[in-house]
Parts: sequence; C-alpha cells; structure tokens
Amino acid sequence: MVPKKIVIAAVIVMAIILSVYIDQSFSKVGIENVLPEKKNPYVKEYSLPFGAAPNGLVVDKTGLVWVTAQNATLYSVDPSSGQVEKYLIKSGTTPYENVGVNSTMVWAIVQDNVGNIWFSPLGTKTIWRFDPTSHVFNTYKSETGAPFQIKSDKKGEVWFTTLRGNTIGVIKPQNGDYVISTFDTGSDTNPAGIFLQNDSIWTANVVSQNIFKYAINQKNNLVQNVTIAQKIPSDNATLFASPTDLLVDKNILWLTEHGTSFLTSYDIPDGKITRYPTSQNNFHATTLPFWIRGVDDPQVLWFNEHQGNKIGRFDVSNKTLIEYAIPSLPKDGYLTYPLNISQDPHDEKTLWFSEWNTDKVGVVDGNMPIPFDLNLNTTQIVLNHDKTSTVDLTITGNSHYSDTLSLNASSSITPTAELGNLTVQFSSNVVSPSHGIIHVFLNGTGVAPGDYTVGISASDGFVTKTKFLDLHIMP
Repeated sequence: MVPKKIVIAAVIVMAIILSVYIDQSFSKVGIENVLPEKKNPYVKEYSLPFGAAPNGLVVDKTGLVWVTAQNATLYSVDPSSGQVEKYLIKSGTTPYENVGVNSTMVWAIVQDNVGNIWFSPLGTKTIWRFDPTSHVFNTYKSETGAPFQIKSDKKGEVWFTTLRGNTIGVIKPQNGDYVISTFDTGSDTNPAGIFLQNDSIWTANVVSQNIFKYAINQKNNLVQNVTIAQKIPSDNATLFASPTDLLVDKNILWLTEHGTSFLTSYDIPDGKITRYPTSQNNFHATTLPFWIRGVDDPQVLWFNEHQGNKIGRFDVSNKTLIEYAIPSLPKDGYLTYPLNISQDPHDEKTLWFSEWNTDKVGVVDGNMPIPFDLNLNTTQIVLNHDKTSTVDLTITGNSHYSDTLSLNASSSITPTAELGNLTVQFSSNVVSPSHGIIHVFLNGTGVAPGDYTVGISASDGFVTKTKFLDLHIMP
C-alpha cells in the first residue's frame, strides 16, 4: 500500500495538473520566426514567439515537428532544413477560443495513419483536424470535452481521454468523414494517459489512482462500447500516486507516478512494483514525471520531468537512467515545464519536447555518446539494523565536457526520491571522470523494513547517469 505521504502528494499534484490545465495567463502575441537558441552537447532549443506557451507536440512520419501554441497558431519545424511554417488555426465560423472563458492551450496532438494532425484546445468541446497537404482545418464536436491525451492506431482510429470529462473517446473515419463516440469511465476517475494494445485500451486514472484495461467491442466495423477487462489494483487499495501515463511492454506495465519522483514498473502476472527514483536536483523539487513514450519492443523509455528541469531516458535492458538537463530557465522562475514529448518515428533515441513557460521547443540527441560511465560491484544489498554496508562504485571516462562529476543518491523510500532515514555517504562527492573506485557507505537505521530502490548518480551538469541498487531492510 502506498504511504500516506504519497497520497497527500497525489492530491497536491492533481491540483497542480488542473491549475496548469486551466491556466489562461498567457496573452496572444504576434507571429515570429522560430530561431535556434542556446546550444549544449545533447539538447538543442528553438524559440517561439513570446507568450506562445507551447504544449501539444508531435513528430510526424516525415520528421516534421508540429507544435501548438497559445497564440492560436500551429507551427511545423523541419529539423533537416530549419524551415518553419506557421498556420493560424481557423475553420469557417467555428471559433478557436472563447475569450475570457476558454484557454487555447492544447495538451494532446497526434498524427493519424493517413497524415492528418488532430488536436483540441482545452476548455472547449471542439476537436480540430488539420490536413498538412491542403492546409485546411476542420472541426468536430466532442460532447464530453477536450482530449487530455490522444493516441492513433494502425486502423485509422484516434483514441483519447478527457481528464475532467471522465470519459475515453474514439474518432473513427466513416463514409468519407469522421464520427466521435465517447464512453464513461466512472466518476472521479479522471483518465489521463492512454495506451493502445491490439484490441485493448489501457488508461491511467489520476484521481482514482488506478489502471484500467478495456476491451473494445465492435460491430459492423464500428465501436459499440468498451468494457473493463482488468483493474490494477483489483480492489480499492491504493498502489500508485497519481498515475498519469503508462506503457505496456510484454508483461511489464510502465507508468509515471506524477505525485512522486518515480518511474514505476509493475509486473502484471505477479504484481511486483519497482520504483526507479530520479536523481536529486539543485532545486530540491519533486520531479513529477509526466508523460512516457516508447516504441513497440522499446530499447528506451522517455519521460518528461514536470519539475526536474530534465528529460529522462530509461534503458530497459540494463535499467540505467539518463537525465538530460534543459538549458533554459524562465525569466521569472527556476523551473522549466517541459509539458509534452514526442519521439522521432524513425529514431527512438531522438526526443522532442515543448517548454511551456520558456516559449521554446527542444530536441534531445540520445544517440550522442556520454563520455563517462559508472558501475556498481553489486545490484543488491541487505541492511541489518544498525549495520553499515559498503558498495564499490567505479567511475570511468574522460573530461570531454567537464573536469568533474558530482555524485548523489536518491531512493524510493520517500515519494520525493529523498533518502528519508537512509544514510548514504560517498568517500568523495566530487570526482574526476576517470577517478576509479569510490566507496559508498549505506546505513538504514530508522528505515522501515521492506524492499526499496536506491539510485546512485553521477552528473557533469549536462547529463546525469543513474544506476540502481535493490535494497532490502531487515526487520
């Protein structure tokens, strides 16, 4: 069962999500060109007009990056040529916004199997379709509100969740046009993330803090309804803290717990939960992992840290976390909000993201080699009461980008990834990239008996690499 602290954090985080969801503080501005911004070894950023507040972002099948901005504009960026196109969002007499009532912020955007771009401004009941060939916008009505996340399948159907509408919906081509059907998920479920798997749909429910798997029931090639095939957990117990997004790979359910600093795996057959904490940051903030992205049979999983100033990349095979620092900070704050992410469909190690409060979009080159590595002499440790154990950490590499690496530790003991009553000490906290062996001393006095995960991290300021220990605290 999740500790009370995590449940409290989940309530706070839901308030954060909704406050961002309904924020209307950004004003409309004129159109400007998108220009390359600050460089660093792994991340490249591009500036949008002041006050654009970009959120919804997707990379299409041709490699173009589409991003929606709050200035009622849809942008496309061609990474290969640097060419930028902009399209004012309008369709006949259908208003894009209702000034003073509706925000023009777009959470979800997706490309369907024939190339259309789908998105929806929150606060409305209108879903928009953009044809990149004709440059024409069309609108469709959704009775239960704007999508919070959208996914498309290979059959041409587009599925979505409505965070505040407590529904999932499907947009289906029919007789040369499109029809929308929605299905109730139950009061106070607040479905956020959605994952399509064959003839099933998985949703992450933020408020009810559980996962639903639905079977899709069709007749005459039309979706008739959806029925719950599985609930995780199966009872009313609380296992997760504001699960916001999810992905199923083989028998493992991966999810972001937005009420914490965890990327979490859940073994579907045996129910085992493993929480991988993000690294500690200079802002002492809970990182709040948000969306998760991965291809079929993924090598890596990507997630954005709502409050960590980093983009996370998790290696599925060797359980290594790499976090890329976002170069920019907002002028009036110290946390950048990368609210949406999209993988390049031709390269799972290239990820684009939007920066809501810096008016930028960025791209991470996950193929660029990291010039240092860290390895632990064990991946499992048992701590008895009042006893200290030692783990050897080996640092290898060179000073290609930095002469020093800073070391820190995080854990799944607390929802913020802090250590709680666990003591972790390094024989040296700052080392050179070719330092060799560092001794890590761990003492679990005061930690409740149980199984936890401890992250051991090294950072050069641009990128942070974390390896994990399975920690068992004896009674």
